[in-house]
Amino acid sequence: QIKDKKLREKTIKMLQEPEMGNPEMNYPASRFDEIPAWVGSHHDYKGGEAEHTISMTKIALDLAEHFEKKYDAKINKDFLIAGALLHDIGKIFLLKKTGKRWEHTGLTLDHADLGAAMLFAKGFPEDVVHIVAAHGGDMGQQGANPRTLEATIVFYADVIDAAVESNVHGTPK
Repeated sequence: QIKDKKLREKTIKMLQEPEMGNPEMNYPASRFDEIPAWVGSHHDYKGGEAEHTISMTKIALDLAEHFEKKYDAKINKDFLIAGALLHDIGKIFLLKKTGKRWEHTGLTLDHADLGAAMLFAKGFPEDVVHIVAAHGGDMGQQGANPRTLEATIVFYADVIDAAVESNVHGTPK
């Protein structure tokens, strides 16, 4: 649904062929469509991250539509969609499968910071980079600092999707 062709192509390429962009950091990428959203937290199962990302992107679009109608808000849906789809892209370098278990790779960077750096290195618009950087971090809401309407919507869509999934399915032990 991203109308800007260049942004749509960049977003698809980042999802299909993500690159950390720093040869000094040698962490192999896990497949985005296989990783859990997080180990011991929401969507903690194979493919959980992809399921979470699709769900929260739909929530973000629904919220955007509501706020456009209710408050005549001007929302850049291209930035919103790209930011939502890529909000957790950094996690592919943070999670690895060992045997049947997913575990942390040892990378010390927060997934939101890493994802934002990846997008910055690939020339994404500043507003999309901000959405990813501002959606929160490994420490949860403490890392969030959304400064645009699109970033605020993505932040809350992420939080509500994670909370509802955990509430319905329970947090893994």
